[in-house]
Amino acid sequence: MQEIFDLIEQSNTICVFRHQNPDPDALGSQWGLVNWLKESYPEKAVFAMGRHIGTTPHLFGTYEPVSDDQVKESLAIILDTANADRVDDQRFKTACHSIKIDHHPFHEHYAKVEFVDEHAASTSELVTQLIQPRVAKPLSTVTAKYLYMGILADTLRFSTRSTNSKTLACAAFLVQSHLNLGQINDDLFAMDEVEFTFTNYIRSHAVIEEGGLVYIKLTREVLEQFKVTPGIAKEKINELGQVRSFQVWAMFIQQKEDGEIHYNGSLRSRRVIVNDIANKYGGGGHKLAAAVKKLDDVAIEHLLEDLRQRIKEQS
Repeated sequence: MQEIFDLIEQSNTICVFRHQNPDPDALGSQWGLVNWLKESYPEKAVFAMGRHIGTTPHLFGTYEPVSDDQVKESLAIILDTANADRVDDQRFKTACHSIKIDHHPFHEHYAKVEFVDEHAASTSELVTQLIQPRVAKPLSTVTAKYLYMGILADTLRFSTRSTNSKTLACAAFLVQSHLNLGQINDDLFAMDEVEFTFTNYIRSHAVIEEGGLVYIKLTREVLEQFKVTPGIAKEKINELGQVRSFQVWAMFIQQKEDGEIHYNGSLRSRRVIVNDIANKYGGGGHKLAAAVKKLDDVAIEHLLEDLRQRIKEQS
């Protein structure tokens, strides 16, 4: 941690990056760190970086243009991203110095200084751990809210297996900053009527197999029918995991990217390891929560068969 702060204090410009298609943990850790750096080092130029806005942009800050020259002379801090190709804005590679802060299982070295703890429940938790020893009083409400939202979302309201005493201690520290916990819960988890109807569709059209595998393929036509974006659809993956007997649940969302139509998938599990299977299909993630990208129907069938075999092996 001291090495991280040495670089921060030496740098006049700091650019904070995160992964593509950001979830609330990527956004919460990014905007929490950006806001704290601006408050703590008002003389420095601090920028949040990213081209994708995510599914909840209204809850976080507003991005501003950053020139190539500014990035080149900056310290790049990359959050919540295990592999370099997934960083949203590849200009981080041109920065003078780089720091990686992440809670995913190690995938590759791509920064000069790396703070990785795969046992942490979220990257927002790691940023909180980084900041807390260096402050003598509670954080500003804005900074604390960003970080708390990241922790709350990635732990599914403190319900995931990765949630531990450190997670709760970080949350308790952040709550001291006069957070409106009820409003934050509503902002992150309440849904409108269209999402409610779409959620019912997911539950009623999922394929449920005897071995404990549950999955659904959502076509572009279905998303258009419900006026739901792929990002919002992806956030509903855990609707498939509410039944105790379900061992692994998967969602495959059809979309058009770079002129090609394919499926991106999310895999979740109660206790069966799935991230190595995701790696096989060009994806990755946590042991019980992973993602895959750019699959066709044939690849999906092969992946599902691998999941069936894994369930048998670990049952």
